[in-house]
Amino acid sequence: MIALTLMNVWIAFLSAQLPIARDTITVIENNVVLKMPWANGLNFANVSALDVNLDGLNDLVIYDKSNQYATGRFRCFVNTGGSGSLQYRALPDASYFFPNVKSWAVFYDYNGDGKADLFCSTDLGIKVFKNTSSSAGLNFTLSKALLYSNYNPGGQAMYLNLYASNVAVPGISDIDNDGDLDILSFAPQGIFVEYHKNLSRELYGHSDSLVFERSSNCWGNVSESNCGVDFGLCTGSKPLAFTTSTLVGDHQVQSKPYHAGSCLTCFDNDGDGDKDLLMGDISCNLIQFVKNNGTATNASFNDTTKLYPNFPNKNSTQLIRMNNYPCSYFVDADKDNKSDLFVSPNASNSENYRSLWLYKNIGTASQVNFQFVKNNFLQDEMIDVGQNSYPVLFDYNADGKKDLLIGTYGYYNNNTLNARLTLYENVGTASVPKYQLLSRDYANLSAQSLNNVMPCVGDVDGDGDTDILIGTSSGQIHWLKNTAGPNNVCNFSVFLNNPFSFTTASGAASPQLFDLDGDGLLDLMIGTMSGKIAFYKNTGTATNPAFTNITNGIGNVDVTTEPLLQGFSFASPFFYKENGNTFLLVGSISGQIFHYSVPANINNAFTLISNSVNHLLEGPNSTICYEDVNGDNKRDLFIGGASGGLSFFSSASPYVGLLEQSSSDLSNQVELFPNPFQSRVTISFMNAQANAGQFTVENMVGEVVMQGQIYQNNQELDLSNLTTGMFIFKLNLSGDFQAKPIIKKIIKSM
Repeated sequence: MIALTLMNVWIAFLSAQLPIARDTITVIENNVVLKMPWANGLNFANVSALDVNLDGLNDLVIYDKSNQYATGRFRCFVNTGGSGSLQYRALPDASYFFPNVKSWAVFYDYNGDGKADLFCSTDLGIKVFKNTSSSAGLNFTLSKALLYSNYNPGGQAMYLNLYASNVAVPGISDIDNDGDLDILSFAPQGIFVEYHKNLSRELYGHSDSLVFERSSNCWGNVSESNCGVDFGLCTGSKPLAFTTSTLVGDHQVQSKPYHAGSCLTCFDNDGDGDKDLLMGDISCNLIQFVKNNGTATNASFNDTTKLYPNFPNKNSTQLIRMNNYPCSYFVDADKDNKSDLFVSPNASNSENYRSLWLYKNIGTASQVNFQFVKNNFLQDEMIDVGQNSYPVLFDYNADGKKDLLIGTYGYYNNNTLNARLTLYENVGTASVPKYQLLSRDYANLSAQSLNNVMPCVGDVDGDGDTDILIGTSSGQIHWLKNTAGPNNVCNFSVFLNNPFSFTTASGAASPQLFDLDGDGLLDLMIGTMSGKIAFYKNTGTATNPAFTNITNGIGNVDVTTEPLLQGFSFASPFFYKENGNTFLLVGSISGQIFHYSVPANINNAFTLISNSVNHLLEGPNSTICYEDVNGDNKRDLFIGGASGGLSFFSSASPYVGLLEQSSSDLSNQVELFPNPFQSRVTISFMNAQANAGQFTVENMVGEVVMQGQIYQNNQELDLSNLTTGMFIFKLNLSGDFQAKPIIKKIIKSM
C-alpha cells in the first residue's frame, strides 16, 4: 500500500509538469557557432575552482550575483581541454546541487580533503558548507551556520560573529602559512582590515576546524577609504562600536555598523612568502594592489598602486578598470598549475555582458605575471544581452520561421546602461531552427533612452502585421508600430511614447498581448514589481485599441516567495491556450516559475498547479516564452533571467517523459526489484545470455549520480547513497546485446 501510494504521488507529480526537457539550438554570432549558447549569461561573478564533474580535476564554478537584490545562481563550467587549455562547456544542471545562498559565495578547501568547501554570506557574517561530494554526485552539508571569532585574545574570551559585509567578499587564505585557512575582513567601523587567525593547527594539529581569533584589528597597518589606501593610521585598538546585542545559539552577538563593502584577494605576488593584497571597493572603478613588505606572520604594507597588473613592469595590455566595484579572484583557469587572475564587478550599474575579465599568468606559480586575455571570458560563447533578458518569438521577415527577439534592462557600455532589443534571425528551417545574430539594437530602440525594455508582440491595430509593445521600469507601455503590412519584413520606424496614457500601479511593466476574455480583442496582461498581474481589457476595437484597467491583481496571482521581497517580486506572465483551456506561466524575482489554470470565469481565482514548474530554477528574474519553435505542434520553453542569457527546454528533447526504452525486447526481460526501494535493489535477467553489463543512475536533471558493473544475474545493488526520489537506471548489456541502453525508472522511498 505504501509503495502504491508513493507511485500515485509520482504520477501526479509528473502530470503537473510541462512535457519539456533541457535541449539546445545552434546559435551563430559574427559567423562563429557559439559553444554553449543557452548557458544563461553572466553579470557579477564570484569565481572559484571546484571539481564539478567529479573527475578529480578542478573546473570553474561561478556564483553570479545577477541582480540588485543580491539573489543569484551558481554557474558551472567544465574544462574540456588539457594543460594550458581555456576550453570550457557549461554544465547547467550541476547548479541544482548547490545550496541556496545570497550576496556572495566562494570555494576553498578548509579541511585538507582535496575538495573545495563553500564559504558564503549570511545575515550576520559568514556561513560554511562542507563539500561532502562522492561518486553519488555533488553534495554540500552545512558545517557552520555562522563563523565566530574571539575578539579579545589574551584576555577573557569574547566570541562574536566574524563580521563580513554582505556586499563584500572577505579574503580567505592561509595568511601565516601554517596549513589552515585564515580570514581577512574589513572591520565593521569601516576602513581597517581585521585579521582572524585560524587556530585549528595550533589547537588540534590539523586544518579541519574553523576556530578563529582576531589577531589584528589593523592588519599590516593598512586602511582604505574613498577609493584610496593609507598607511600608518593604526594608533592602538580601534573601538568595536557595538550598539546592541542578540543571542544567537549559545553566543551573545553584538550588532555593528556596516562597512559599505570591499573585496579582498590574498596571494603571494612575488614569491617572498607573505601575502600581498588586491582591494576592490564599492563605488570605485579601480583595483588597488598593496604590497606586503613584512612577513607571513607580521604583515607590513607601505606600497600601493592602482596600475595593477601593469606594475611593476608587467606587460598586460589592459588596466583593471570597471565602472563600479571590480573584485578579483586568484584561480587556475587553464590547468597549468599556475593561478590566473579573474576580475568581475560585485554590484549592479557596472559592466555586464563584458564583465568577466581574464588575465593569464605567464609567469610562474610563485612569481606571477598577468597577461590580459579577454573581457568577456565564457560570455563570448553564450547568448548574453547584458542585465535581464525577456525572450519573445515572432516572424520578423515573414519567411514562416520564428525568430528570437530579446529585450534587456541594458547593455553596459561606455559608462551607460542602455536598454535595447536584440534580434536573432532563424536561418534554419521550421522544424530545425538555427539562430543567427542580426542586431543588438533592433529597431534602433536605444535612441529612445528607455529603462528596462520588456517586449511583447501582436497585431495591435488589426492591420495584418505584427507590432511590438514595450514595457519599462516606469510602468508605462510604448508602441513600436509596424508599418510594413501583411507578409512583409517588419518596419518599426514609428515609435509611440505611452500611447495608451497609463502607468501601472507597481512599476516594471512586463506585458503580454492575449485575448483573456475571449471577445476576439487582444487584452494587455502586465506583470509588475508587486508580484501580481494587472489586467487591462481592450475596450476599443480590433483596429483602434483602448486598454482599461480592470484589476491590478487578476486571479489572486502572487509570486512573492519571501517576505523581504514583498513589493519587489516582479511577475512576468505568459498566458497560453492548450486543448481549449487557458493556462498561465509566471516568472518571478526568485527564479521560480509558477503555473496556473485559468477558469472560464476570469473574475474567479486562478488555480495554482505548481509554484515550481519542473523544479526549474535557472536564476532570478525568470521570464517566460512557451511556444512551439520546431514545428511539432508541441510547445518549447525559453527562460530568460537577470544574468542576461537564456535557457532552452524543448518538447523534442530525448529526456522528455523519461520513457523506458530499449533496442530490443530485452526491456521486458530485465527486472529491478523492489521498486520503490529503500536501500538495495536486485537486478534480474530472464534471458540467460544477458547477465552482465554497465549501469548508470541519473537524477531528474540528467546528472549521473552513480555508476557500476553488473557481473551476474540476480546481483544486488547498494543504492543507499541516493536521496529520496525518482531516478533513471540505464543498463548497457555486454555481449550480443550491446546497443541502446535499457532504461528503467526507479524510486527510492523514505
